[in-house]
Amino acid sequence: MQIIQQVTTQISENHHTGSSQVLANALASACNSSYGVSLLAASVRLDSENKQLFNRLADIRKEPDYSNAAQDSALKWLRQNKYIK
Repeated sequence: MQIIQQVTTQISENHHTGSSQVLANALASACNSSYGVSLLAASVRLDSENKQLFNRLADIRKEPDYSNAAQDSALKWLRQNKYIK
């Protein structure tokens, strides 16, 4: 999925900053309802470009290339890179 690729690229470019952790939490939440993200943290830590990514994650089912397999892969990537457990 294009949105997942864009988010993981953004997270990688800003490795373990506050904004990348918020995006990682948002990605995890978009992939599985067991995860959550603080709206306050998103409001404070994300710039306008990252907020656009955040908003697309909030409506992930509307993405033209929506894929459960891609969501599973994203969760694996987040675990491997120690953003989630």
